This record gives sequence, structure tokens and C-alpha cells, in this order.
Amino acid sequence: MLHPSFESVRPGEESEFESIVPRYPVIKGVPQRILRKSIRQALQAIETWGDDPLPEGVRDRNDLPGEQDAYRGIHMPDSPEEAERARRRFVFEEVFRMQALFAIARKRRLAARSRFACSNERLSVHRFVRELPFTLTEDQKKVVGEICSDLESGHPMERLLLGDVGSGKTAVAAAAVAHVLEAGGQAAVLVPTEVLARQHEASFRQLFARSGMRVELLASDRPAPEKRRIREAIRSGVVRIAVGTHALIQDGTEFHNLALAVVDEQHRFGVKQRGALPAKGEGTHFLHLSATPIPRSLALTIYGDLDLSIIRTMPPGRKPVRTIQVSGKERRKAYETLKERVECGEQAFILFPLVEDSERVDLKAATSAWEKLRKGFLKDYRVELLHGRMAAAERAETLDRFRAGESDVLVCTTVIEVGVDLPRATVMIIEDADRFGLSQLHQIRGRVGRSELQSHCYLSTDGELTDHAQKRLAALERETDGFRIAEEDLAIRGPGDLLGIRQHGRYGLAVLGLLHDTELLEAARREAFNSDINLSTLSEPLRAG
Repeated sequence: MLHPSFESVRPGEESEFESIVPRYPVIKGVPQRILRKSIRQALQAIETWGDDPLPEGVRDRNDLPGEQDAYRGIHMPDSPEEAERARRRFVFEEVFRMQALFAIARKRRLAARSRFACSNERLSVHRFVRELPFTLTEDQKKVVGEICSDLESGHPMERLLLGDVGSGKTAVAAAAVAHVLEAGGQAAVLVPTEVLARQHEASFRQLFARSGMRVELLASDRPAPEKRRIREAIRSGVVRIAVGTHALIQDGTEFHNLALAVVDEQHRFGVKQRGALPAKGEGTHFLHLSATPIPRSLALTIYGDLDLSIIRTMPPGRKPVRTIQVSGKERRKAYETLKERVECGEQAFILFPLVEDSERVDLKAATSAWEKLRKGFLKDYRVELLHGRMAAAERAETLDRFRAGESDVLVCTTVIEVGVDLPRATVMIIEDADRFGLSQLHQIRGRVGRSELQSHCYLSTDGELTDHAQKRLAALERETDGFRIAEEDLAIRGPGDLLGIRQHGRYGLAVLGLLHDTELLEAARREAFNSDINLSTLSEPLRAG
């Protein structure tokens, strides 16, 4: 036994080891024994506790101890059950405080009025859905109904739509756009990359071709005269649907009557950036889209002030992508499969983490691999290169050729992570797959499997993997459901600092277990949203230090 803790006890003396002993986070220079003793003395010295931050009715309804009992139970429990009951109390309290703030924000939003209250007859929505070249899934129909109800309420909508890669969020967002266009408003779609912006522009032009609604793309790579022309058309109201990158939220872009702001891949924007778009209108409806599935518990914690919609089902006819780890000599099998599928008229991606070779990092690079493949193993096929350092116009032309079937294999970087929807692409080889996060791997894999054709994703690795890397790749092999993958990701790396800027590791909440306390979280949310909140008590810091 290395470094054991022990205590010499004389007859008649009290020992801290006579009961359950708490183990606290390490404080440099303060031994656990001293810390435990100090906390016990402090608790015994407190004579009056004051008002309990949790109302008595809330405690009774949820079988929670009072504050004094909870502190004694968490630091000096007589049984494991008492310690767990105290922990539940503090989980509930910190979630209650956070959700109460969300509830206040939501009540203020619902007290505001929107200039664009759509007709509940939904004529434009029904016509739009009828003219789609496919049938909406039941989940899509349900979410369209939820969004339309918001748009008809007379209050500004603020809704988050979560949906797995390829689940059909764009069609749902387009139905919402159709509803506000009928009310005479404009719609704007903000996206983080030019690749995704061009994809959305093409999709919205196709979806609204019959209606004659003008769609324009505003991106930073456009020539200055063209950007001025597009901005003037947006300002005058001639453009009814504006799709764009950060150029949409710059000071030079003004709208005639912005009714609906849609932000896709919303987690890629900062809070201020997301809020800049609806601020360009008055009482603007706001729809957030995310193709990165989030466990419901985490979504309620981070985005508790938003109404939440979820698309879980995929369009019919799609087959789950077969995902396989390969290394060493096994990698050749992946490339042989790629050849076989290309011979059948299908297309493939080969993705690398870097653009060029680096002396500092031993990773494969796209540029050198493209040169070798097109002159060697894939010399009989049309192989193109795509990465983020290329000019925007060159990237667009490369993707257009791939989309038109003029090339067979695209050697690329993560520039294709979002915004590439190519039904003929059925093979994805991810080199150095262990260098990517689980959610990012799932996003990349989502570039294939978008048709009735069977697709394959190969996770190629070299050398010995870390424990975390092995868990990530095993999870991706095992799971195709993005929401299950999100839970795996949360369990492996932690959800990050929910109230700060970190994206992984420990979170800001002290005692909440997001994967295990879901029921308690939802109970705290219900109580917070149904209670009359006292703002002064919420401004106090949580006392469970």
C-alpha cells in the first residue's frame, strides 16, 4: 500500500474514520485531514442558517433535504444514502438556479411582440410541402408544426432544432422560410463556411424556384461591386432570402423587413455573432440549427432559454454507413474497396488532417498524398484536391466538378466537414482518424450514406492509440445514431465548461452528472419554469463550495 492515510486514536478520543470520510479536490499545501477537520468545525460553528434558497414546497415535492441537513449530509454523512440524498439536493439547487434564469429570459421574450405573426392557415407551408420531391418524415412534420405555431403566436420565436447529419433540417427550415415570406417578411440564413453557404444557396434556389422568390448569396469572396449590388437588393427588399457567411452580420448589411433569422451550425458562432443577425430586424423570429447532436440533458442545460425540437429519424431508404477501423496492411483493403465502388460509378473521399507535410507533426498531408495517389495507385481515375488554403472560387469549382461527376475521388481536409451533400459518394477514408474528436468524425462520416447505396467509412490509423482514441473509434464503429454518439462523447471527454469558453473537460456545474441526473435536471427545470422567481435570491452565488 503506497502512501496510506492512517490515524493513531487514543481511548476516548473521537476519530474522523469512525464515519464515512469525504475526499475533497486537492488543494496544494492543505492535507485532506486538515481540510476535513476545518470543514467539520465550520459546520458545527454555524448557529443560524437563514432562509433556505429552495422554497419548502419545491423541496417537499422533490423529496429534498433542507439546506442545513444537506450540508451535514454531504460533508459528514452517517450512511451512503444520506450522502446521495444531500448530493441530489445540491444538483437540484444549482440546476434550479440556472433554469430559473432561463425561465426569466423566456418570459421576457414572450412578453415582447413580433411584427410578423403568420397566418394559421399555413397555405404557403402546405403548398411548399406538397411541391417537395420527397415526403417529409414524421419527425420533420412534427417539427414544422412546432415552428409554425411559434411563427403564428405573435411573439418572437427562439427555437433550437437538433438533427443528426442528413436528417433533413434544411427542408424544415425552408418550410419556416415559406411561412414568413407569405407574411411579407424576409429570411436570412447565416452559415459558418462558404462551402456550406453555396450548398444552402443552391438548395434554397431549387426549393423556391416555382415561387419566384429571389435568393442571393452574400460572402466575403465576392467582388466589392457585386457585394454592394446584393446588399442594396437586400436593403430594398428585392432579395427575399439572403444566404451568407459573416458578411450577413457586418455593419454594411441592412434588411428591409427581416422576419426570420436562421443560423446553421450555430455552435460555430459566438453568442454575439449569433445575436447580430436577428438584431437587424424588429421582433425577428430566430431558428438555430445544429447537426451536432447533443444529449437532451446537455441541451436543456446549455440552451435552456430556447424551445427545443429534435429530428431523430432519417429519410427512408438510407442504409447505415459501415464503419471499419484499419491500420497497417489492412489499409490496402480500404483503398481496394474505394477502387471497386468507383468502378461502379460511385465516388469517394480521402480525408487528411493536414494540408501539407509538417516536420513538427508526424501526420499524413493531403497535398503530398494527392500527388502520390494520382500518379500511382489511383492513376487510372480522376482524382482532385480540395483544402481550405485554396481560393474560394477554386474550391467552389472543384466541388462543382465533383458534384457533376467529372471527378471520381476527392482528396481533402476537413473543409468538407459540413455543406457537402453528394448522393453518389459512398466511400470515406479518414487518415489519422485518431487525431479527430468523436463528434467531428461523425460529421465527416456524414458526407457519405446520403442515398440508398451502401456506404463505407474507414478509420485509418498508424502506431499505438491512446485509451481515449481507442474509445472514440470503437464508439464510431459501434454507433450510427448521432445522439448515442453524443452521449458516448460526453462520457469520454466531458461536456466542457458550459458557462465559459472551454469545449471539453470538466464543466462549470459543481455536482451535476449530466448523463445520470437527467430526471433530476428536468424536475428542476419544471419547477423553475413554473415558479415565481425571486431575482435577488438568484443573484447570490451557490453556497455549496
